[in-house]
Amino acid sequence: MARRIKEEPGVHRKRIADGAEKLFLKEGIDKTSVSQIAAEAGYSKATLYVYFENKEEIISYLVLRSMQVLKKQIIDGTDSKKTSDENFLGVCNAIYTYKKKYPMYFDFLQETINVNFSSNKYYESEKETFEVGESINEYIIELFDLKEDAFIKLFTTWGAVCGVIKMADKKVDYIKKCSEMSEEEYLQEAFKKLIIINL
Repeated sequence: MARRIKEEPGVHRKRIADGAEKLFLKEGIDKTSVSQIAAEAGYSKATLYVYFENKEEIISYLVLRSMQVLKKQIIDGTDSKKTSDENFLGVCNAIYTYKKKYPMYFDFLQETINVNFSSNKYYESEKETFEVGESINEYIIELFDLKEDAFIKLFTTWGAVCGVIKMADKKVDYIKKCSEMSEEEYLQEAFKKLIIINL
């Protein structure tokens, strides 16, 4: 225990969040208790409450982490020296890779997020999540030089790309039967069609 006292609070928060994520993936969020999270992370329940107010704050922390991962993947999959079409496919494939690697995070991406920070009723990680999301949007707006109707184009494109990815995941057998394509082959063709619609 002496070793932990010397560690920064962020180290403890990460350890607890890692334990929570492991349990959420195995048991589901609703079926996982704070006591289980504390035990998984190697803490007492009382100690966990030093670092997180409740399970909701742990979830909020994980949502923030998911947005940071997505931002990195989008930046890594694009380049200002590439064409708009190449970058559009880079964004689409970054989101698809993110879905395959982090399915729970992908689900978080589509949940309601807090945008009201005028009161004191929010977790700091919620505000940070909003800020990371806005920085992703600003990056994409600049990358594609979106001027008119930037919000409409961006928000609609997010919905279209995430919707196609989610649908393909649920309809793998149907896609194979009707098109003789794998999920990935179908998505590459679908992403190309979305270029025409959105750019």
